[in-house]
Amino acid sequence: MKKILFLLAVSALAFSCTEQKNGAVITGKADNLADGFFILGGPGGSRDTVKLDDKGNFKIDLSDITESGNYYVLSGNDHQFFQVAPGMKLELNFDKSNFATSFKFTGKGSDINNYVIEKSKVKGNQDYEFFKLEADRFRVKIDSLLAVYQGILRSTQKDDATDAFWTTEETELLFDWANQLYMFQFYHPYFAQLTDYKVPEGFMDFMKDVNINNPAYVKSQQYQSFISQYINGEASERAKAITAADSTAKPDEGKLALEVAKEKLTEPAALSVYLYNTASDGMQWKDLSEVQTTIDLFRATCKDQEMIAKFDKTYNEWKRLEKGQPAFDFSGKDMQGNTVKLSDFKGKYVYVDVWATWCGPCKYEIPYLDTLETDYHGRNVVFISYSIDEDHAAWMKFVPEKNLQGVQIIGEKAWESQLCKDYKIRGVPTFMFFDPEGKIISVKMTRPSDKKTRETFDSLF
Repeated sequence: MKKILFLLAVSALAFSCTEQKNGAVITGKADNLADGFFILGGPGGSRDTVKLDDKGNFKIDLSDITESGNYYVLSGNDHQFFQVAPGMKLELNFDKSNFATSFKFTGKGSDINNYVIEKSKVKGNQDYEFFKLEADRFRVKIDSLLAVYQGILRSTQKDDATDAFWTTEETELLFDWANQLYMFQFYHPYFAQLTDYKVPEGFMDFMKDVNINNPAYVKSQQYQSFISQYINGEASERAKAITAADSTAKPDEGKLALEVAKEKLTEPAALSVYLYNTASDGMQWKDLSEVQTTIDLFRATCKDQEMIAKFDKTYNEWKRLEKGQPAFDFSGKDMQGNTVKLSDFKGKYVYVDVWATWCGPCKYEIPYLDTLETDYHGRNVVFISYSIDEDHAAWMKFVPEKNLQGVQIIGEKAWESQLCKDYKIRGVPTFMFFDPEGKIISVKMTRPSDKKTRETFDSLF
């Protein structure tokens, strides 16, 4: 379910824009925000609290941005996505009491963002329920939505029709449409609670009109999303065929996906961008050795020097976090306000849980973590729970209320904390493990609920 919702969210967020040399500024006014602030979310999971003056005015200085990115305003349970690109000077006005319809941009870049807002209003009317529709009715719905989006695009007054955003938006719409149609075969059985479902004959014929090897498409994020889903879907089907022929077989879907990609993506630029995204995502969640084949294939295929340089930067950052590398020290405040650092525990193994009180999966792991701490009490290991909560009071209440054990500390700046930056943390819970010399064992350590965690502990102490 989480994977499905993630893919749908990616579909809703993909935009692009001309990159310029200078940063961006957003000013504006927010009405009826009793608490006097809202949250600004940005690329890579970054979040910042935007304070209002006594009249509701605010200013956001994004002078350090070098490329376009998807941002969002979050207030309570309400949120609205928009885009910021270098060179934009936006004025944003909205009203908390009429959140969904009140967003209005003026200034440089407002044409793009007002278009994004209009498009999001249509998307806001969509519901996952429509994946329950029968195939023919679903196709009619998706085709009609494409027509609506194209109509909004045509009718939008554009400040500069040659801006890269506008020149790629038609491609974005096309592959948003293709994404929905392709994923119907997987989403429909889930949402309609069907087993062994097969789409009707002819439903997938739309693929004949989708050119996945057009080099003009490769910078479109919706295109990139589509080829990723398409390649993974085809690999999954091949894996099913292998296990159907031999129930004892354990096909490697990652290896199969690379085979499908090399077969289907005959345009080198298309293959390169697929490999770039696959390797980058893989490095986030797996050890480098597990994605080395994809990394090597990317290096052998890609000819785009800018893409190579960007990839190398990410690769070197992860290389710095491999086993045996010296740990980046980090610190937080305990319940009494004392500073506690990782380096305080040199001479011991240190198991770190990066978590938050609002995180469901984090809370699921707490009983398992408590059991680990009890079972390994007296051994040469320390358990640190590092909260990234923005709400300090919520953390102060939660820790004693749940009688949490181990070393409980909270960092500053939540997602923007130095720990999250140094260890490239993009999701919680994240578990890390360090040796007595202050070196990394794993920054992608198994969870307390995973039996492999105990196996690792038992092999060391």
